[in-house]
Amino acid sequence: MGRTSNPGMLAVTAGIAIAVLLVLLSATNVLTDGLGYKLAAVALAVATLIFIFYARANNVEKSGYGALVFIVAVALIIPALTITQQQQQASATANQYTQTLQNGAALFGQYCASCHGFQGQGLVGPQLNNNPTVNKFTTADLTRIISAGIPGDPANPTQLAMPAWSNAYGGSLTDDDISYLVALIQSSNPAYTKLNHLPNVNGFSYVLQSLTDPTQIAEYNQQLKGGSKPPASNFADLTKDTKVTIDAINSTSGFPYGWQAVGTQTADITIKVGTTVTWSNSSATVHNVYSGTGPSNITTAFPNSGIISPNVASSDYTYTFTKPGDYPYFCAIHPAMVGWITVVA
Repeated sequence: MGRTSNPGMLAVTAGIAIAVLLVLLSATNVLTDGLGYKLAAVALAVATLIFIFYARANNVEKSGYGALVFIVAVALIIPALTITQQQQQASATANQYTQTLQNGAALFGQYCASCHGFQGQGLVGPQLNNNPTVNKFTTADLTRIISAGIPGDPANPTQLAMPAWSNAYGGSLTDDDISYLVALIQSSNPAYTKLNHLPNVNGFSYVLQSLTDPTQIAEYNQQLKGGSKPPASNFADLTKDTKVTIDAINSTSGFPYGWQAVGTQTADITIKVGTTVTWSNSSATVHNVYSGTGPSNITTAFPNSGIISPNVASSDYTYTFTKPGDYPYFCAIHPAMVGWITVVA
């Protein structure tokens, strides 16, 4: 009579086969979060215990080992599934946080970048990207500021330095929108994300991918790289003039606004020491003049202007250049508007 197959050996064989299959499924990411590796370990442990169980001839011992197999299997499976569930929850939380930051980035690019810069670096409004002062604000502080605005003139409470953005105060944003913006600002503070066990991701890195308007993308890139001096052929020679006007105009191609020295076709000019330059505005919106090539390279070569209103001569900005050198300038409201002034002796 042939020998009956040993169920214990069959269990070991099956356990090894199942373990190999589970490892392959994990290696190929069919099973995520290491679930396959955990279940493979369980399969091998159960198979080993079954082998021990069938190696005993005593029925009492078999019953005891059977109970042990069951207890050990449950004891191994429950922690494995618990760990996997925790990992899945953590992954879901991280994904949700990423979506929150992406929502905030899209809103920031649409509503906030014109004053604070596409990278949150600050323009006419303050820096929001990892600003030590802003980092001290609580979630409630930031929510209140964005919702209700910031007072401007103390003598005129209706005059706001920053408008109220909450739709409860006539703004454009819902409570959810404002919470997205608050999360975006706080994500730039490494101490905040560490303290709250959040992924170390600066939400401002998502702003560019949220932009679809070519004009905004051009402004973003201009803010990112600043600028370099144009070739000499771009410069108009105005060294014979003692007074020069540079006008903000509506452009007919590319970026909708640009600078243009009156009497030329360019924003780049060469003047002599002592020349007075006046920036005026005949475009459809307000502008200003900052010294430098862009928000990431603001200099103190000459004072920044106030707002230059369309077709309001009293708001024009005038400066007399008394030293030779290169003086790049740009509009902090529309940083793609960049020009250069070279002053010669």
